[in-house]
Amino acid sequence: MRVDTKICPLDLDLTLGCGQTFRWRKAPNGLWEGPLGNQFIRLGQKGSVVHIEASPGGRVVEELVRTHLRADDDVRKIQKALAKDPVMAAGVSELKGLRIVKIDEWECLMSFILATYANVPRIAKMIETLSNRYGERIVAGVHSFPSQERLRRASLAGLSKCGFGYRAKFIHEACRILGVDVLSEFKRMSSKDLREALKQLPGVGDKVADCVLLFGFGRLDAFPIDVWIERALGRLYHRRGSYNRLRGFAREQFGPYAGYAQEYLYYNERLRAPKGTCVFSEE
Repeated sequence: MRVDTKICPLDLDLTLGCGQTFRWRKAPNGLWEGPLGNQFIRLGQKGSVVHIEASPGGRVVEELVRTHLRADDDVRKIQKALAKDPVMAAGVSELKGLRIVKIDEWECLMSFILATYANVPRIAKMIETLSNRYGERIVAGVHSFPSQERLRRASLAGLSKCGFGYRAKFIHEACRILGVDVLSEFKRMSSKDLREALKQLPGVGDKVADCVLLFGFGRLDAFPIDVWIERALGRLYHRRGSYNRLRGFAREQFGPYAGYAQEYLYYNERLRAPKGTCVFSEE
């Protein structure tokens, strides 16, 4: 199945290649490929038009892609608001096609529990292993992320054989704790209450909770802080301190669009600053 949809502004390479999601791969032909829900998707782009190829396809495909790429976000408005910050103003225009993604809440939670103390290739490998073992086949060699119901049936011994190390216990315990209706209850919570609820789960600390808030539950006020963001805040804003102190600064500095600010800073610090091509400069 093939369908086109318009999303503007959008840069697929920036959005899918900057580490906020783990199952997309860029093929030699330039298309981005990956499982999304129960679909295997290929994405290409020409200007503001996104070309979608999907298997098995169906009427849900276009909306599935648009939801994942947060097509309804008014990125121009967001960047205009962030550009009131002189540091952000120096670089957001170069990253105007970088959008926050929206990941299924369950998949996002389990993925970021696996992501603790691991680099992106390692995280991607663990997620693929989990999906291949417990997910449903979409096409040859590609499986969906396992549903909550399927993963709840996984034994600790089976998860341990996947090579997750201590994370296997976290996944197993989280599946036992979370009832089938809990995610629906989470969606109704404020960001503050949801963060605290997530932190009660095994393997979920401040950073994982904020990642799940931002990429899973779509809370754009969330501001995950890792080593790259710590470096960016120290280098560009001369801010250092505890996680809560840095998060408080981000909340005051970036307001309701802190999540977008985080992604811009993360991209700049991880992929550009080490090469001397950073787009953000000090105040």
